[in-house]
Amino acid sequence: MNGQFEFERDKSVCVNHYSFYIDDEDFGPLFIKICSGAPWSMKLCLNGHEWAKRQLEKKKMAYEALDNGFLSCAEPEKPQQICDSLGPERIDRVFRKWLRRIPLPLDTTQLR
Repeated sequence: MNGQFEFERDKSVCVNHYSFYIDDEDFGPLFIKICSGAPWSMKLCLNGHEWAKRQLEKKKMAYEALDNGFLSCAEPEKPQQICDSLGPERIDRVFRKWLRRIPLPLDTTQLR
């Protein structure tokens, strides 16, 4: 018995999301996902532990990393202090930094 497969598309399909994969100097790997149609929703995904590791590296502090945390550190209180300093202001700053650099379907006056 011979099998047969047919496929027809009723309507055209457009890309409805764009993802931008970024290696930020302070935050490490992150991505921003933007919907190409109204209401142009956006999503930022980042890892706070990656940010904390980069901060320790900037301070030239020795540490051993786990997949998503720390095993040890030369000054054990420092990773917690660094993690405690990560708040919505820093996340908003990195988000807006990259929104100014990537192509958007929005007018920049709408990003305020």
